[in-house]
Amino acid sequence: MLRTAPTTLLGTVSSLGATSGVANVIQQLALPPVGEGVSESRVVSGSPRRYPMKRARTTGQYLALAVAGNDEDRAVMRAAIAEVHRHVRSGEHSPVAYNANAADLQLWVAACLFRFFVDQHVLLYGDLDRPALDTLVEQARPLATGVNVRAERWPADWAAFEDYWASMLPRLAISPEVRRDFESLADLGFLGEAWGLPGRILSRVLGPAYHFMTRGNLPPYFRELMGWQWTAADQRRFDRALTALRWADRLGNRVVLRTVYRLYVADFRLRRRLGLEVLGRLRVSDLMVRDGGGRRRIARERQVDRSR
Repeated sequence: MLRTAPTTLLGTVSSLGATSGVANVIQQLALPPVGEGVSESRVVSGSPRRYPMKRARTTGQYLALAVAGNDEDRAVMRAAIAEVHRHVRSGEHSPVAYNANAADLQLWVAACLFRFFVDQHVLLYGDLDRPALDTLVEQARPLATGVNVRAERWPADWAAFEDYWASMLPRLAISPEVRRDFESLADLGFLGEAWGLPGRILSRVLGPAYHFMTRGNLPPYFRELMGWQWTAADQRRFDRALTALRWADRLGNRVVLRTVYRLYVADFRLRRRLGLEVLGRLRVSDLMVRDGGGRRRIARERQVDRSR
């Protein structure tokens, strides 16, 4: 067990974080305007269903800049994200109203990202004391300001963060459409849509284990929203996985993961120097990604399904 509490978000990074990405996405998207916005998105260039490796890179870079970048890096990323989010707005037939640049929605996303860092440490190494949590809350402010949330809206300390988190839970809900999206992320089924046969093979081989770890990383409240069961046997199996991940940390994986964060920052700065778009070329489809936007074959299949 680690003896020293982390004083930075980078210090919370652990082997468990490699298994908890989708669990954190579920928390973010459980707020209906966020979930429906992603489910209805037409931004092909930012979708894991089309470009999973690119999406992993850009998400990783956002997190890395928040914890290891500088103000200039974050300002460039903030502008790029705002431009992408400008194309994510509710339409006439959307189940809820949403605007991806709305500060209220982005504050929730930032709060979930903060939990991504804190929870991976706590699950592996135990609870942090209040001073350590207060320090991490302050360290996490760039997660919010990076998506155009004013700095003063971020909670001042852990008590304020807990109050905010508790106030948001009654607002959470997961629609059947969004739940299907989550299932395909958790079992890696979306890789088949992105990569065809190789993706389906990866999903078949790795999907069951990743689905299990996603369920294990989710707080019970969110598992209930998903309708997922969690038994005592599941918890024992998850505890064994945590033991293995602690050993991975001791054998150097934490150092590797922190190096990856720093490489994300270096890659971001290199892209800027080369004049490349940091999030890549923006592509927006007339169709929602889930209906085949960016993939003619999938769009035709969806049309056939609806005609039956």
